[in-house]
Amino acid sequence: MGSILCKITQEQEVAMLRERIDKLESKLREQSFLVDMTNILIKGHDLDTTIKSTLQLAMEITHSEAGCLYITDPSISKLKTVEVNGCISEKLVRAFSRLNELMNTKELNKIVEVDEKDEVFKKFAALDKRLVAFIIIPLVVSYNTIGYAVVMHLHDEEDTHPNCYSPQDLTNLKIYSHQAALLLDNTRVKIEQGKKEFYLKTIASLVAAIDAKDIYTQNHSSRVAKTTVMFSKTLGLAEDMIEKMHYGALLHDIGKIGIADAILNKPSFLTDDEFNLIKEHPLKGFRILEPMELETEVLNIIKYHHERYDGSGYPEGLQKQKIPLPARIVSIVDAWDAMTSNRAYRKSLTREQVLYELKRGKGSQFDPYLVEEFIALVEKNQVDFSSES
Repeated sequence: MGSILCKITQEQEVAMLRERIDKLESKLREQSFLVDMTNILIKGHDLDTTIKSTLQLAMEITHSEAGCLYITDPSISKLKTVEVNGCISEKLVRAFSRLNELMNTKELNKIVEVDEKDEVFKKFAALDKRLVAFIIIPLVVSYNTIGYAVVMHLHDEEDTHPNCYSPQDLTNLKIYSHQAALLLDNTRVKIEQGKKEFYLKTIASLVAAIDAKDIYTQNHSSRVAKTTVMFSKTLGLAEDMIEKMHYGALLHDIGKIGIADAILNKPSFLTDDEFNLIKEHPLKGFRILEPMELETEVLNIIKYHHERYDGSGYPEGLQKQKIPLPARIVSIVDAWDAMTSNRAYRKSLTREQVLYELKRGKGSQFDPYLVEEFIALVEKNQVDFSSES
């Protein structure tokens, strides 16, 4: 009897040992898989490849049949769908893009498994009868959620696949989601940096093209940009806004590229028709640069720097606060530089004459508060006189 009990005990110990070994081997395989898959992700050189790999790997780790990847977009209220993998109905894809509306926001700060036991599951299952379970995976970098991956089991009646996710699936996803979020964010940052370098080179080329067209206003754009930055700092604008002001001021006259040199360099006053052509340059500049998807503040400067505070400007006749702040600032600096520079049809005005014109334009051409601030800088000799620079 004792030998029988001893044999049973030994068999139980062996079975328990085997179970532990199986679990360890399974965990090692999963961890090894995660490392291998992360290495594959790191080799991705573009955002599209990284996005596709991120979702594909999340599906492989959890043995899911389908998945979607969404990125947060501050400009719209719902998530932006960037990748779909598997045979998923369009209705279900759209529903997952509204996670914040359909689920408690607090739940979305952690990995959430949802199946038929959850009340919220019915909202999604009603859109696709094949849906049996799904996992929401927040992609978090420095406490900021940059997006979500959703993996799901989609089964037809004859499917023999498991209908739920295992605790190990959730554990693996916790490890993977941190790596995936960092990779996505790093790839996005690299691309943005590349775009900025291209953007700056493009701006430099465009400014050179503007200056080359008008021999009387060479370096006008650079001077306006320099003074705009100085003025913006005294107004206490944020650094990122000042940077946008700089680019907008550099490009404010880009629309003149589309105007004949003979008009720009005419040594006498313009006719009404010629002046009407000149007045087209803000809109022309806006249309040239709009496809580049520049910041709104930059485009607003280009489009609205000839609007007047009393509404008598162009191209839209905006007035007062309806004129974007960046455009109101640049309009003052642009007028200052124009008046203190030699032009084809006149010599530069004196400092006293310019101050008179600025004061005369208070409340009509210029924002009264802003022009007072600018006049104060001029009177303190903190603004360069163009003909002296």
